Amino acid sequence: MFQEALHSPASRCGGAVAAFLLAAVSYRFGEVEDAERLRRICRGISLAEAGVLAKHADYHEMAPLLHLVREDCSSPGLDLSLPGACGEEWRSVYARETVRSTLIHHVAVKTLPALAKAGIRAVPLKGYYLSARYYGRRGARAFRDLDILVEEEALADLDRALSALGFRPILGRPSFVPPSAHTVYCLTLEDGSSLVELDVHVGMHWPAEYERRTLFRASDLWRHASPEILDGVPIWALRPEHLVLTTLLDLAVNHRFARLIKFRDVLEIISKETLDWDEVTRLGQAWRVASYVGPGLLYLQALDPERRIPGRVLETLLPDYATSRLFLRCLRAGDLPRHRSRSFTPANLFFFMLADTRRDRLRGLFTVPQHLFRGRKRF
Repeated sequence: MFQEALHSPASRCGGAVAAFLLAAVSYRFGEVEDAERLRRICRGISLAEAGVLAKHADYHEMAPLLHLVREDCSSPGLDLSLPGACGEEWRSVYARETVRSTLIHHVAVKTLPALAKAGIRAVPLKGYYLSARYYGRRGARAFRDLDILVEEEALADLDRALSALGFRPILGRPSFVPPSAHTVYCLTLEDGSSLVELDVHVGMHWPAEYERRTLFRASDLWRHASPEILDGVPIWALRPEHLVLTTLLDLAVNHRFARLIKFRDVLEIISKETLDWDEVTRLGQAWRVASYVGPGLLYLQALDPERRIPGRVLETLLPDYATSRLFLRCLRAGDLPRHRSRSFTPANLFFFMLADTRRDRLRGLFTVPQHLFRGRKRF
């Protein structure tokens, strides 16, 4: 089904630049074969394309990963000859993000034990947790804040605990949690000028319509969450299958598959965990999110065929209805490097008509005119 989406992603669009970025997403550190592949691709990137490569790398938040990939390729003597100043730019971004990550880690070490002492279960999410727990090269995953998942009934205690630690709410940001807590807090560090943000989740941070379109329940996550020690810090961690699902949902609903670094996140998880794919399938159906998870898994299969997604999982979760087929034809794996979540494209319009039930697909159809209007205003 939809086998065309599994064709070589490098051949679909964007030439050598797209091929380079897609190969870097699935790059295995220390593998000479992967380094040789990247080196061959680099020969096809012209000086005129350097700006395009830099722009795509920045949008997909891949600069730190690309810097480390270049360093790794140089060790077996397979230096990547990239045009322009791409290498220096990625080195600079890597250095900057290393400092930022260190600051966030400092805040996590201060904050998470205090929350645990206050009896608040907190699951660190996204960049901080993925970098520390799964990435073989921690500096490959940049992150801008500390995301935590807490139980809704703990929000009042969380607000008091964060206030006692010196956090203050940032008002005016989109709100995803009910009062008396806030979605975003910040902490001023000891130098008086550095700020670190903390982002509070009680479920998925996504538009309210997906609360109606899906049956996702954060309580399902907590049922299988377990205590862990991460870098000497007490935390709560999601079951790996649930981490994969929520990462794919964030990638789909909030970014419409337009963040290559999040594909790398999932690849890092599945390379280090022996997943219960039956649980992934079961919850994908139970939450009614197959329309978002299925395409993500299909793209992963195209990006890294060696880390195979079981066929039964794709057969069950990959949707088969008209708008889903149209979406996958408009957005092939090879299109991902140039894809933008807010672009005024057929793929993004068809995305609004993705849903596991016919009623929700019809509801999505009626929202298309307002998205067309917003798109005209942007462009």
